[in-house]
Amino acid sequence: MSPFLWIAVLGTVFGLAFLGNGLRLSAGPEGHAANAGRLHIAMAGIFVPVLWVIVLLSFL
Repeated sequence: MSPFLWIAVLGTVFGLAFLGNGLRLSAGPEGHAANAGRLHIAMAGIFVPVLWVIVLLSFL
């Protein structure tokens, strides 16, 4: 496997862990942790697709 694919796989695992943490935090009581959880969800939702677009474009 090429280095780009390893970066994509590890980045996706990292992003999904970040997303899971965000879901866990946002399910709690309202407050700072819940807001941080929603920000984690947004950032992971942006990071993972952009990561794969960059990886796919690197193979062109």
